[in-house]
Amino acid sequence: MQNVDSLAEQIKNNPLFLELKGVIENNAYHDNESDYDHLIKTYEIAKEQIKGNFIKNPQAKKLFLEFTNTPLDGLTNGDVMLLTALVHDIGKILYYKEGKIGKPLRHVTKTGHVNMPGHEYWGSTIIPELLKNTGLSEKIIERIVTVVRLHDTFGARYFNPLSNWPLEEIIDDIKARAEGLYKEALFNVYCDCFSAKPFMQTRPKIEEVFNQPSLYTPREYFIK
Repeated sequence: MQNVDSLAEQIKNNPLFLELKGVIENNAYHDNESDYDHLIKTYEIAKEQIKGNFIKNPQAKKLFLEFTNTPLDGLTNGDVMLLTALVHDIGKILYYKEGKIGKPLRHVTKTGHVNMPGHEYWGSTIIPELLKNTGLSEKIIERIVTVVRLHDTFGARYFNPLSNWPLEEIIDDIKARAEGLYKEALFNVYCDCFSAKPFMQTRPKIEEVFNQPSLYTPREYFIK
């Protein structure tokens, strides 16, 4: 079985990943930190949270740990969630071109705040290049690609309008999203925004969701 920390060190030293040292963000979720530092921090948060200690319901924690410890092509589901936490913002190194004019994805507003529109999808398109020499299987890389593409699915903008919904209805809606990788996407945003001030009202709601055993019941869609 591959060692996830060794894989993480390999990724951290990849020239594409190192480019994130020069990408600085100032907004409600990033306090003038480089995206390199942010991803290292998110990875360390994920390593702690993958233990499931934020889940107080014994049955839910058991199901969470069963899921994260399930083997997947030489790793576990949890290992793949950790690697996703490490690379989810790689798209922030990108530039785009309209005609002959090249521009960074990094947009600075008149107030000095930084936005990175589209970094989720466009970042997912360069994940295979970032991970090509890691020895990770195609199945694992594709899973990381999908969660990176969808990693804004369950942020505050998702949860705030649902504040008055019954919890079971929220879980029902969550399970319909993120192309079936809702546990992975939910965990990623939980770690990504863990210490951000705008996320402080959303974090307890995500914890509440992870504490419900019904979240872990597999769902399959089919034609009757």
